[in-house]
Order: sequence, then structure tokens, then C-alpha cells
Amino acid sequence: MLRRYIFLFVCCTLIGSAAHARDAVVGMSERVFKVINKAQTEMEAEQYSQALATLAGVNTNRVTPYEHAQLKRLEGLVLYQSDQLDEAIVAFDEALALPRLPQSLTANLLATVGRMALTIERHAYAQEKLNALLLIEDQDTAENRVLLASAYIGQEKWPDALEQLQQAIAERAVAGETPRESWLSMLASVHFAMESFPEMRHAMEELVTYYPREQYLMNLAALHGQLGEQQKQLAYVEALLDDQRLSQALHLKMLANLFLAEGLPYKAAQLLARSVEQGAIENTIENLELLSQAWYSAGELENAWPPLEEAARLADDGTLYLRLAGLHLDAYRWAAADAAAAQAIDKGGLEREGRAWLIRGMANVRLDELEEAAKHFQRAVTDPASKDYADQWLAYVNNEQRAQSAGAR
Repeated sequence: MLRRYIFLFVCCTLIGSAAHARDAVVGMSERVFKVINKAQTEMEAEQYSQALATLAGVNTNRVTPYEHAQLKRLEGLVLYQSDQLDEAIVAFDEALALPRLPQSLTANLLATVGRMALTIERHAYAQEKLNALLLIEDQDTAENRVLLASAYIGQEKWPDALEQLQQAIAERAVAGETPRESWLSMLASVHFAMESFPEMRHAMEELVTYYPREQYLMNLAALHGQLGEQQKQLAYVEALLDDQRLSQALHLKMLANLFLAEGLPYKAAQLLARSVEQGAIENTIENLELLSQAWYSAGELENAWPPLEEAARLADDGTLYLRLAGLHLDAYRWAAADAAAAQAIDKGGLEREGRAWLIRGMANVRLDELEEAAKHFQRAVTDPASKDYADQWLAYVNNEQRAQSAGAR
């Protein structure tokens, strides 16, 4: 809807400049001028039915083709704004069919209806009108070619769209002017649709040269990855980080994942830890898991368990507590492993509860708590997934208990 209001504002400005400066209205009687002025005021007040009635009150048999065309043009805008889109197109077509219209008015009508057709996604119709517009003297402009490119894009006529965009951008270059941001963005999108990735890279490089926005920079980095240039992609994004040009959580996580993919987990962990601490990345379960994974992959077990413990507290079930128990076990933190496995069981929702009992039993053995270990292994035996391993540990505990009893005698 916002797009429609912007479109209407542009079109009404063209009419209003004539309607509010009487000498600027060429070949229009005072009677028709007053009707147009009244109907436009009603339209701007969203009194659409009243505006249409005002316009319909004019006897078109007693007006010039120029006046008739202006009446139809405003009727089309009112219909467009009141969501009568097909009827609006008909009104503009009727205006264009009138004889002996000034070339400037014909161009204005074609441009207006071409833009209107684009906003309601009548792309083939827009293509027809915009092609006709380009044939009018002084209307073969870069701006109108880009509009035509939009009509081609809407129909997935990528080569035709590419031709129009390239001509428009080249025209700007010849004039020594910077291409518009939206034009370069459209050009890159067309190359993407055509799977012309090297050409897309060139368009993206030009885009970031003139408009170095973070999103464009990251899109270019991703394109390097698409082209198999992972090292170049990593170096490019890391340079952006060093220049403090990355701020969005999505991009920071993307770089962290790149570090992990390239076998640089310590860099990934440092980036994530700093970003979480600074609030650039939220303390979500997913982000905390990623941070824990990065520290673990870097061999920093002491740093790996705190974020995982925080994620486990936030989770709905005990799965992450079970993973935390495994981390503590790997780090020989027997009491912590036992406690985390117990929390996993208490929180519930485990696919393999037997593993939690198994970890508890193993931790108890290391803590020389054989009686507790035996109880936990007996619980683990009831889970088919952990039964075999639990049986082995239970046999070991029973042997140790017998040995200790014999020694005590």
C-alpha cells in the first residue's frame, strides 16, 4: 500500500503542477480545469466515489482530445487508488487512444500507466507501454530503460532485462555519473537469475565500490564462496571485521561458521565470545551451542562448558545437560559430570536416558562411589541402547566391590 501511495504522489504532482498554475495548463478551458482541480482534491481526501462522479459529470463530447485525455488520466488514478485496478488500466488506454494528443502528454500517459502496471504486476502490459514510450523523442532515457528492465524481470526475460540495464548504466557512465544503487542491485540480481556468477561478482564489486553497505559486502563475500573462492571469501570478510564494518548478528555468525569450516575454531570461538559479551549476538540456545562447539573444537574444554551450561538452563528438555555431562566427563570433571547427568534426567525429554545413568555411574566409579555407581549402572541396563556397555561396567563394579570386601577381611 505504501508503494501505491508513493506512486500516486508522483502522478498527482504532475497533474497538480498544472492544476494549481492556470497558465501552465495548455489548451484547457476554465470549466475543465475546475473539474480536474475539484476531482483531484476529492481524491486526495479519499472521496473516490465523489471524485469519479465529478469527472463523469463532464460531457466529453464538448471537450478537446487534450482535455478528454486529462480527465481520463485522473479517472485512472482515482480508480487505481480505490483498488479498481483493471478499470484504471481501461481508463488510461482510453486516454491513449484519443487523437491528436501532444507528444508530451502521450509520453506522460505512457510513463504513468507503465509504472502503474509494474506496481500491480501487469508486466507484459508494462513492457508494451514502456517500449512505446522509448520510441517518443527524448524519452529513450536511462530511467525509462530501467523501468522496461523491471517489466522484463517480472516476466523472467533475463537477457532482455540485462540489455536494458547495461545500456542504462553505460549511459550514466558516459555522462560521468554514478550508476544508481537500485540499478546495480537489479543488474546483480539478473546475473544471479541467469547463473552468470562471474558477471554477478563484477556487478557486486561495482555496487560495493559506490555503495559499501554491510549487506552488499556480505553478499559479495558469499558470492566468492559460491565461486569456490573460500580463502578469498574468508580474507574478505575478516578484513571487514578488522575494519569494524560488520555489526549484524547474521554476518558475525556467518564469519564464525567460515572460521570453523576453514579449520580455525579458536578464531570462531573468540569472535563468538566477544560478540555475545558485547550483545551483538544474543544469548540464544543456538548461539550458545555454537560458541561451545567452537571452544570444544579448539580444544578449550574449560571454555566450552559454561556456554553449554547456560544453553542447557534455557532448553526445554535435558538433552543439552546430557551433552554437558559428556563434556565434563572428557575434562575429567567427575563430580560436575555426575551433577549434569542428574540434571538431564530431572529435566527429562531424553531420547537416551540410559546414557545419562551410564555417565553418572562412570563418574561415580572415578569418585570411588561404587555403591552409587552400581545403582546407576543398574538403571542404565534397562535402556537397550546402553545395556551392553552398562553390563560391562556393572561387572567391573561388582568385581571391585568383591575385591574390596576380600581385602577388608
